[in-house]
Amino acid sequence: MGTALKTFLEVVERTADEDGSVSMDQVRRIANAFMAAEGPLSTFYEKTESTCDAIFEMASIERKRTDYLGRLITHPFGHLLDQAGSGIERKHLPQFFAAVRMILGDEMHSELKAKIRLIAETHRGEGGLIEWESFHTDPRAFLILERVLVTIARSFRRFDPRKDWFLIMMDSSPSAVSVASNAFVPKRAEDKAQRQFSERQMVQLFEALFAPVHPTTYDDDRRTGFVAQYGSEPQAVFGPFFVELKAMAGRVAA
Repeated sequence: MGTALKTFLEVVERTADEDGSVSMDQVRRIANAFMAAEGPLSTFYEKTESTCDAIFEMASIERKRTDYLGRLITHPFGHLLDQAGSGIERKHLPQFFAAVRMILGDEMHSELKAKIRLIAETHRGEGGLIEWESFHTDPRAFLILERVLVTIARSFRRFDPRKDWFLIMMDSSPSAVSVASNAFVPKRAEDKAQRQFSERQMVQLFEALFAPVHPTTYDDDRRTGFVAQYGSEPQAVFGPFFVELKAMAGRVAA
């Protein structure tokens, strides 16, 4: 609007009489010509309109994103979702979230969802959107992510049976999709195709997911807080998991 008004005033000023006056008829003719003009201004308006449409669409999508726990857990491996050849796609997320929920248990899952929602609200900025960068760097959010990863790592103490279970979960294709607590919509036949989530993909996903809690990332303060919270050193909790993951990566690469 500012650009349009400035340009319009410049045109009006150039047509003014020596005393600076402009008749209303002249102003109307200039305005009509101005609004009907093609060329740079028309292109500018179209680009601005497209930009606004994109911003509004993004804002609409963002307001619907209320699974803050899912977003937190996905963040460490989010780059793989758009990485060609990774084999890890957004279509895998529903089954991944289902597996995580089963590992956490309903009580812990509900507790963490409530806590992360409160944290997310403290990062709601202009326009009512969550400022995701500050959300992901919030130390409180990291502690929730850490608790999730501790629970997952401990569930993999018997690595091979849990690995097999996880792969079955990731490859399963439910016959219906939940749309409410007591309402389900049957899937179409073409949507029930097996996903073929492999050990290679599991290694990639878990290596990225657990990178923030690798024992080498802990300084003295973080280690002290971890021991106070979980009663064990990070190496004791995550070390065996990383050993198994490394061995699995070797088998996949062979």
